[in-house]
Amino acid sequence: MKKITFDIAGMRCGACAIGIELMLAKKKGIKSAKVSLNERTAVVEYDPAIVASSEISTAVCDLGYIATARS
Repeated sequence: MKKITFDIAGMRCGACAIGIELMLAKKKGIKSAKVSLNERTAVVEYDPAIVASSEISTAVCDLGYIATARS
């Protein structure tokens, strides 16, 4: 398992954060996702053999937000 933090732009309310978290939790290869509205981040634990970090970012972007992986 690997852990990555994304900066999330475009979240405006708790429902935004919950929506992102729920979507990520359902994605194959993701063990956990914790989204913080206050910090504007998502911390995702995932299996890189199943899902790439770029796929996670794209999935968040598909919801209308901008997800940028921290280096």
